Amino acid sequence: MKGKTILIAIAILAALFIGFKVMKSAAGKKAVTEQSQKFPVEVVTIVPSDYDETINISGTMMAENQTEVPAKVPGKIIKYLLEEGAWVEKGQNVVTIDRDEIGVEFKEAVLEAPISGWITKRYFDTGAHVAPGMPLFQIADYHQVKLVIQIPEAEISRVKTGAGAQISIDAWPDQKFYGSVSRMSPTVDYLSRTVKAEISIKNPGMKIRPGMYARARINIKHHLKAVVIPTTAIIERETGSMVFVVENGLAASRQISVESDMGETSSVKSGLSFGDKLIVAGQHSVAQGSPVELVGGK
Repeated sequence: MKGKTILIAIAILAALFIGFKVMKSAAGKKAVTEQSQKFPVEVVTIVPSDYDETINISGTMMAENQTEVPAKVPGKIIKYLLEEGAWVEKGQNVVTIDRDEIGVEFKEAVLEAPISGWITKRYFDTGAHVAPGMPLFQIADYHQVKLVIQIPEAEISRVKTGAGAQISIDAWPDQKFYGSVSRMSPTVDYLSRTVKAEISIKNPGMKIRPGMYARARINIKHHLKAVVIPTTAIIERETGSMVFVVENGLAASRQISVESDMGETSSVKSGLSFGDKLIVAGQHSVAQGSPVELVGGK
């Protein structure tokens, strides 16, 4: 009986030993398989880059030189001498009024153009009765135009007179226009908490018309030798923004702080250094310590 018990114990130990060997062998094969599986990635080497920090604000185009011309006397409009869209020279007659004042001998009153430009609007038809101060027509010269914008109060300290701006207009989607901040109001509108500002823009080919909607990208600061990366390389997690770099053939995660999102690119305040090999394609397939294979990039 004793001998039988010893044999059973030996058999159990042998089975355990064989099972341990099998499990160790399987784990080894799995490790070898995982080590041999490399994730294809593309990388870029981070180098110092210069960039302009900007803010985007939309607004409405106006002629740089524009005015409404009011009636100076009461009476009835006899005739507009020019149609809307016509060019008028400064001092040229535009409208005649049949004066209607008690005790005043009849005499036609003629209203002249105070500036040269296009007649962009007529407010009354022939025969209408008008009073002094009522606007009769509008003149605008849009060889030079301005974009009127409202700058949020929080951005006032960042925008300076003379700052350059790139203008986009829906009517001309394939063309960019350029100008600079020419005026800023000294006061803040207490209702909107904004400051009115103007961006002066040259108007080659007279493509820009008053009333057009436009977007401005205003340069507020020029940065030298910054860390600038493709925005698509950034992965957003609950813990914040992160990227992956390649270190010794393995993927390594980096927590980063983004200073400015510029659309296609972003500047990074901390978390990356010059010379790091940033994964820009394949970063969503890797994890910390994943072996990688470089298949593209620079």
